[in-house]
Amino acid sequence: MSHSQTAQAGQLPLVLSEPSTPAESLTLDQLTLAELRYLHGPIVQPRFSGWDIPDRLRALVPLARWWQIVQGRAADGERDLASEEEAIGYLSCASLEAPLSHDWAEIFFYLSQQVFPRWGLVTGEAVPEALGLSQPVTLNSQQVVDLRRFRRWLRRRVEDGAKRQRSRHSSS
Repeated sequence: MSHSQTAQAGQLPLVLSEPSTPAESLTLDQLTLAELRYLHGPIVQPRFSGWDIPDRLRALVPLARWWQIVQGRAADGERDLASEEEAIGYLSCASLEAPLSHDWAEIFFYLSQQVFPRWGLVTGEAVPEALGLSQPVTLNSQQVVDLRRFRRWLRRRVEDGAKRQRSRHSSS
């Protein structure tokens, strides 16, 4: 179960700088309904957690969603997934409510390795060191499946939340 908060997508670029592929020159009017719902949908968080996604991650969600849509256009395996930034934000909230299992803690650390350097959130040391790990985390095949399933579930919740928001605004 989850609750949500609205993501601000008004500051997204209409065209990414120096497109090298057709997907990178994607504009808002070229998006599918599902992509628009994802782009403008709420940020999903664990329902009963009293914690919000950290502000530094929250600020990245609109651009991360845009990039996830671009990646989904370029690689079918990414098409229906939420961004890694959203996944780590959700797990961050969940981890403050209760300890993560070993597998989900490794997934959380793996996502940290992916997200933190991308946005310059860790400086001066390698991400594994900053997390207190002796080496980078490598996911096993089941963890990869679990992460993809989780990101797919999260994407559906965002798109469903956008539908609910739209129907509430339409009925007013």
